[in-house]
Amino acid sequence: MKIKSLEYEKEIMTLYLKILRFVKPYWKLIILSVFLTLSYVVFNNISLWVSVDFIRELFEPGKSREQVVQDQPTQQNSPLTDAEQAKNLLGLQSEGNLYDRVNRYIKDIIVQENRYDTLKIVCLIIFLSFLFKNISLYLKRVILTYVQLKIIVNIRNRLQEVMLHLPLKYFSKRHSGDLTSVLFNDVNAVNHVLKDSFGKLLLTPIQVASNLVILILISWKLSLITFTIVPLSGLLIVKIGQSIRRKSRRVLRRISEVVSVFQEAVTSIRIVKAFTSEKREYDKFRNANDQYFKAQFRSNRLSFATSPLNETLGILILVALLWYGGNLVYKNAGLSAEDFIRYLVFLFTMFQPLKELSGLNNVIQSGLAAAERIFEVIETPQETYEKPGANAIDDFRESIILRDVNFRYNESDPLVLKKINLEIKKGQTVAFVGHSGSGKTTLVNLIPRFFEIESGSIRIDGEDIKNYTLTSLRKLMGIVTQDTILFNDTIRANIAYGLDAVSEDQIIKAAKASNALEFIENTEKGFDTEIGEKGIKLSGGQKQRLSIARAILKNPPILILDEATSSLDTESEKLVQEAIDKLMKNRTVLAIAHRLSTIIHADQIVVINRGEISDIGTHRMLLESSSIYQQLYEMQFRDELLVEEE
Repeated sequence: MKIKSLEYEKEIMTLYLKILRFVKPYWKLIILSVFLTLSYVVFNNISLWVSVDFIRELFEPGKSREQVVQDQPTQQNSPLTDAEQAKNLLGLQSEGNLYDRVNRYIKDIIVQENRYDTLKIVCLIIFLSFLFKNISLYLKRVILTYVQLKIIVNIRNRLQEVMLHLPLKYFSKRHSGDLTSVLFNDVNAVNHVLKDSFGKLLLTPIQVASNLVILILISWKLSLITFTIVPLSGLLIVKIGQSIRRKSRRVLRRISEVVSVFQEAVTSIRIVKAFTSEKREYDKFRNANDQYFKAQFRSNRLSFATSPLNETLGILILVALLWYGGNLVYKNAGLSAEDFIRYLVFLFTMFQPLKELSGLNNVIQSGLAAAERIFEVIETPQETYEKPGANAIDDFRESIILRDVNFRYNESDPLVLKKINLEIKKGQTVAFVGHSGSGKTTLVNLIPRFFEIESGSIRIDGEDIKNYTLTSLRKLMGIVTQDTILFNDTIRANIAYGLDAVSEDQIIKAAKASNALEFIENTEKGFDTEIGEKGIKLSGGQKQRLSIARAILKNPPILILDEATSSLDTESEKLVQEAIDKLMKNRTVLAIAHRLSTIIHADQIVVINRGEISDIGTHRMLLESSSIYQQLYEMQFRDELLVEEE
């Protein structure tokens, strides 16, 4: 049990240190806010202290300055009070009791020749103390809000930056809805913690500590009773906080599931409607939402118990103090009525911060559960774009050579590619064919280092691609995929995506070369037309031609075509194929072929079977020597004949 507690404390401390990295740039503002917090506490305590004097002035007969001074206890004519004994215990006793000296000094300022002047001074001090207290509070809140919002913005920016630099392998393991939930829900949970607790973490401990000092100075006997609540409350806060943190983890996982189910249904809405699966998707969402409700309700139910339990303990202590302190006043046993009232005033004002502190721990534990998920993403190893000693490659001159390449997605998975040996010379068109799942796309994805190989080597112009900077390597390549990826932006922005300082003339030429200019000119705003999320306002052929225009504008020496025409109708395919033929000129092309008719003129056709290269040759050679290629050709030829007959 003790080991678990130590591990828990170590884990908490590690998380705090990670969060502090985001706080560090604003340390000057934090110091200023600490100063303003101290200022607030000082002025608040002055207002409370003087308020008791105000009550005394209202209910006691007026006394002159000399009478008040004469009434103050001295070392010679009065026994040691509780406050004096406390000072002796603390080793701070010098010329008179500290509490009495402070009290005498304040009264010396407040008490005037007549009670009306005294009342006037009391009212002025109360007003000024409240004024400066609230000015300090306002400035502190403004500064801390600025820091809090900057921290949240920086965390979200950091998360986005990290996610964009994570390897593709990571995204195959995590659902996009889960990552979206981390970026928004988990960061919002941390924002909630900072908003509700950042200022209180500074104010509450200082406020409680100052009140405790004053309470000890007034009466150490009464304070001993008060201190019994601290360990009990502390134990209660820690135990409930640990449980809340565990439950908060479950809540965050559940909300991630809700986001994932919702996002999946919305992004696949056409299929949902085509298969009339609205009810099924609704049931999935409702079930995920119900699980979230149960987890959140359990967490809140436990959280709500903290404040009533602490308040009940506090009231028990208060009742005991009223009984004991009241008896001391009645017996005139070293505690005056004025001191007892002042003690109760400062005690009551301490209860609220203590209550907030208990609730604060619950909020912090929820935030720490969110922070764990955030830092889990932030600390995931990223792709190394600029490895020390790596060279930039500015052109493709000779060949791409794969030697004994093995690859698997995860350590526990079987090999997806085995002993791949292949040479692709500059200017060649090399096509990759094979049954679905044979590893064609995976093999091609290794060349731009979307995935890292397990063993073997891939060399471009004689140099291992691991020795090139990732940015320069990928700039050599243009990619046109089967699933066209466009952004919710204008046609112009999508064609010029990823490129700087592109002229209008270059964009128009790229659109013309990709057979896209005609349909672009027929849109309402031409190149400024918004195409919607994933290009939803365009047809499949139009989207693919924009994707080709983007590749043409990039003008890469190496072109990767991933079944670029497989999902198009005949008319669209013809237009797209014409655009692809233009794009392929004077380039090295790696084509993943779905329709063999599109690659019969390739310089090399590589047949992949179960992760291995089965055969390599031209179309005619493979028809004669490769049984797998013959099978693929016959299946496709037969399908095409059936289509023609229909």
